[in-house]
Amino acid sequence: MKLPTVGQTNAALRHVYSVLGTALTVLVLVGLKQGDATAIGNAVHQIGDGVGMIVAGVAALIPLVSGAYAYLSASPLARLLQMQKDPDIKQVIAVPGTPTAALTAAIPGDKITAR
Repeated sequence: MKLPTVGQTNAALRHVYSVLGTALTVLVLVGLKQGDATAIGNAVHQIGDGVGMIVAGVAALIPLVSGAYAYLSASPLARLLQMQKDPDIKQVIAVPGTPTAALTAAIPGDKITAR
């Protein structure tokens, strides 16, 4: 799911404001007091402005989060773990008496058992 841009949010809010203006006009004609209609309009505008600010804030954080994800996923450990899950990468088996077996014996740390 892609987050809406600030422009998309503002476009949607313009439609909300238009519908609100029409609805308040009808309500004033039916009998709602002008002061109440203005208060409702101001409240909806404040809510819309808050939604716009939230979308702008989240949109500003997305590059930071995606950068951190790219940094972590490109680390050597993450790449090794990804290779370990890949079924196309075969495990090297050191056959005794071959150069590979001698090479594995020279590696410090965890030993790879020869078969």
